[in-house]
Amino acid sequence: MAKVKIVHIIGALGRGGAERFVVDLCNELAKNDQYEIYLVSLCDNSVDTTFLNEVGNKVNYLSFHKKRGLSLKVLLRLTSWLVKQNADVVHSHLNALEYLLLYTFRSSRCRFFHTIHSIAEAECPNFLIKSFREILYRSHKVTPIVVSADGSESFRRYYGLDNETVIENGRPFLNLTDKAPLLIEEYKKDENSFLLIHVGRIIKVKNQLLLIKAVQKFNTIEEKKCKLLIIGDIRDESLYQELYAQAGKDRFIEFLGGKDNIADYLNIADFFCLSSFHEGMPISLIEALSVGCISICTKVGGIKNMIENEINGFLSMDNSVDSYYQTMKKAIFYPDKQRIKENSFNSFKQNYHIGASGEKHFHAYSLGLKR
Repeated sequence: MAKVKIVHIIGALGRGGAERFVVDLCNELAKNDQYEIYLVSLCDNSVDTTFLNEVGNKVNYLSFHKKRGLSLKVLLRLTSWLVKQNADVVHSHLNALEYLLLYTFRSSRCRFFHTIHSIAEAECPNFLIKSFREILYRSHKVTPIVVSADGSESFRRYYGLDNETVIENGRPFLNLTDKAPLLIEEYKKDENSFLLIHVGRIIKVKNQLLLIKAVQKFNTIEEKKCKLLIIGDIRDESLYQELYAQAGKDRFIEFLGGKDNIADYLNIADFFCLSSFHEGMPISLIEALSVGCISICTKVGGIKNMIENEINGFLSMDNSVDSYYQTMKKAIFYPDKQRIKENSFNSFKQNYHIGASGEKHFHAYSLGLKR
């Protein structure tokens, strides 16, 4: 019996949540011998700064070497390649949907999907591109997938449609590396401080300035201090300089850059912090849940669908420094933190393991192929 050929297309595999998820999903789908999985990156990917080396052996990886900006040449080459592949399913992510412009109208048998990894208006603010996508969604040429109930609401509000499919993000169980003992020695020998971990690229939407100010306020008021480690690639240099200036020579705040051993850090952390303006369904939060690390987050986007306040984490009621500080204080001095940790881990097992997400994608593809 011929295998079902599934192609996932993304701009690049840089260290971001959507990119992390796409690699994990392709690896998970490739475990099924009935499927032939291709992962197409429009741009090149460096082993040192992307998830390229985590693409599994069963996944067929291909890059079209696109440079910055829209490339008509890559659009034509991708279309030609897709025609030759004659795939059953093509699934795009982030900014890759526009590169299917020609192929969506050329192929009548292929089933197309596109995942909206953030709130709809943030993912596609351009009016012309929004109009193009709306035509594809409305005509059922492309099935829109959203990652949370909040994402579903934003899709309906932004596009005026109600034909989206909700499939939550997921991660496999995380493994510690041989670097873990060194981190314990470096960061856990001081019992007079709490260790906070933030994982997120240095971009405005992650709102790290709020987190830094809240930690500094806590440390000014409280006797026992918080040590904050900020992990993530610098995508906005001017913002990084602003954050660095705010942190100054504060010995309780460190910028570590991108890391490929996130589990080692979450494993030793007392708390995981996310202070975003908006989110889809953050992979970093799923990773924190997977190791039972207590989360302190702003109540935005898909986060509020994942975290129930004082059940499996803590939610700041707004994006003010004082509100986040008060939430930090409540979490840090909460009397039954062990229960929160156990609930965090259980919510991951029940809802956010990559296996569950893979099954839901299989189901969506199967329904599409029957149409």
